[in-house]
Amino acid sequence: MSSCLSRIALPRPASAAALLCLALCLSLLAGGRLEAQPAACAPDGGLDYYGCRADDFLRREPQEALPSYYLAYGERYAERFTAETRPLLSPQGQAWLDRVRAGLQVAMEAERARDPLGFALLELDSEAFSDFAYSTHAPVYLDAGLASLPLRDLLIVGSTPDAQDILSPRGRAQVAAVIHGLVQSCERDGLGACLVSRVLIELRERRRLYAERLRLRPTGTLGGWLVRRLISSAQRALQPPRASPGARGRLRSALPSSP
Repeated sequence: MSSCLSRIALPRPASAAALLCLALCLSLLAGGRLEAQPAACAPDGGLDYYGCRADDFLRREPQEALPSYYLAYGERYAERFTAETRPLLSPQGQAWLDRVRAGLQVAMEAERARDPLGFALLELDSEAFSDFAYSTHAPVYLDAGLASLPLRDLLIVGSTPDAQDILSPRGRAQVAAVIHGLVQSCERDGLGACLVSRVLIELRERRRLYAERLRLRPTGTLGGWLVRRLISSAQRALQPPRASPGARGRLRSALPSSP
């Protein structure tokens, strides 16, 4: 480092090599090492995104604990919403879910691109990183069009997370932010217009269910399905996470069930 700094004291105008050395030294002094800056992962809404972020962190910080959000929350729910929830949603709800999955990844990559070093430092504090990640949820949900989903979709989406995640302080804050956003949206449109819009949304959904002869199938009666959701959520809370194939699966099995 000292030899690098000594090369900076060159007669003016400074050479390109001196300027490059200065930039290198400042990076080393600020971040400890250049590889501390996280690499980009494609925010395309794919299921591999959070695994990519986890792999990138472990490459840069092999001795540090992995932020729990990546695998214990982000990847876990991306997989669950895609495999279990998406097939039950209306076409509008499925499109919303696809936008949300990509939107959450875009929000995370935007923060990384805005301040790579700050993002890398934030990753070293798992709780603070989870706070940041949760703070992106409600805006993305609302921007993706949550208010335009039929009530049946809202119930299915809202019952997908485990009870302990919804009832955690972060979960309650997220729910409150979503409700606040929905109320604000309704106030902007006017109460009358908001009620008319809601009625039309529900009528369209009823017509779709009737036309497709679903009648709340394949979930059976929605109330019974929600009860089964709550039971399976409680069972997951009482059971240790299962090991999954591959290195990331072994990592996931060592993580807590919620962030």
